[in-house]
Amino acid sequence: MKINFLLPCFGTRPLGGFRIVYQYANKFADKGHEVSIIYASGRESKFLFLARRVITFFVKDAFSLHKSIRKSYVFKLNNNTIPDADITFATACTTAVALNSCSESKGERIYLIQGYETWSMPQDKLNETWRYKDMKKIVISKYLKDIGEQLGVFDTIYIPNSINCDLFRLAKGTNNRKYNIAMMYSEWEVKGSKYGLQAIEIMKKKYPDLRVMFFGIKSRDKKIPKWIDYVKKPSQDFLTNDIYNNSSIYLCSSISEGWGLPPMEAMACGAAVVTTQNGGISDFCIDGENALICEIKNPEQMARNMERIYLNADLHTSLVRNGLEKIKEFSLDRSFELLESLCQKILNSKTNETNI
Repeated sequence: MKINFLLPCFGTRPLGGFRIVYQYANKFADKGHEVSIIYASGRESKFLFLARRVITFFVKDAFSLHKSIRKSYVFKLNNNTIPDADITFATACTTAVALNSCSESKGERIYLIQGYETWSMPQDKLNETWRYKDMKKIVISKYLKDIGEQLGVFDTIYIPNSINCDLFRLAKGTNNRKYNIAMMYSEWEVKGSKYGLQAIEIMKKKYPDLRVMFFGIKSRDKKIPKWIDYVKKPSQDFLTNDIYNNSSIYLCSSISEGWGLPPMEAMACGAAVVTTQNGGISDFCIDGENALICEIKNPEQMARNMERIYLNADLHTSLVRNGLEKIKEFSLDRSFELLESLCQKILNSKTNETNI
């Protein structure tokens, strides 16, 4: 098969949805399929687009892509810049809009819905992308499937996100780790980092020896206190071994998530997860069993739940043990098997229609 993945912007660090796309692209390439990844410029000017193309050429990707995968960087996704293919994946609402206007030469269209992206376009236009008739829709979480049904879209296909357990795995003991708490920090409001920081500051006042690690894709925000360690764009190895495997508790403070990869990755590395009820975590977090779940925008509750784990070794051990067991349900091989099977089914159905 010839397969395209459309990404909404450039990216040298595979966080969130990009990482999922890269994992699937590698799997398809491993099977001998011809894979292309096409990056759009996003909302940049022509000058910034050209500058970023040059920078991207010289910056090594943090995620290792199969050598056969073709990458292209275009100012705008359209019929001329998207290669002809058997199947083309839209991986964000803006890429779905572009793909919807293309000719049939782009092959069968699949919309990989990874979030309810109200931050990317007006809600009415976003909802319209969910209702495109000529696209199969894959949702990565039951939370997103529920949203689809609320919009009157009942034909979404659930293929859960997964992690590569060869990369994210328990590499160190779960007791006496260097950091008490780790958190991904972002200035993006939907990630709720200001509430997470407030919760950690509540903890710090009660426990002055608290050791905390933040990481993110941008330079250190001035709002982060000096007593919190911070790493910008951690490598895959550093993220796994020096952050997740070095932290007793992982805090996810997001307001909304299509899935929530960082808490899942941290769980796979033996951290006890405290998370908000942000939607996407519901597939793999069960309150009181393998995680402690809080209301969104509630730093006091986040602090209380972290304190419960901080003071109770038995609770910490139980959450970690159950988390490691739960993660086994979400293997990359299984999710890819479902995706590849769907692609073959779609193409076979198209062939049968043509032969009639």
